[in-house]
Amino acid sequence: MKIFNKKKQEPKTVIASAPEEPETAGEQGYVEKLSESNTEDPTSKPEIREVPVCFSQSQINNLVIENNIMLKQIISDTNN
Repeated sequence: MKIFNKKKQEPKTVIASAPEEPETAGEQGYVEKLSESNTEDPTSKPEIREVPVCFSQSQINNLVIENNIMLKQIISDTNN
């Protein structure tokens, strides 16, 4: 029976997707309002809008883990 030199198991990351929910009436109205405002004046300069994206807690945790791994790799590359 071995007590020492046990291999440490690294936690496995699982890719998750955001929960799918139907659009509410308010969201549908907002999208229609945006599409109508774009067709009113075709000569105007197009605006760049940010589209909100919802992440699940698992996706946020995966991003944090990936960022930490990349940072550790960069730090180890610069120390060598």
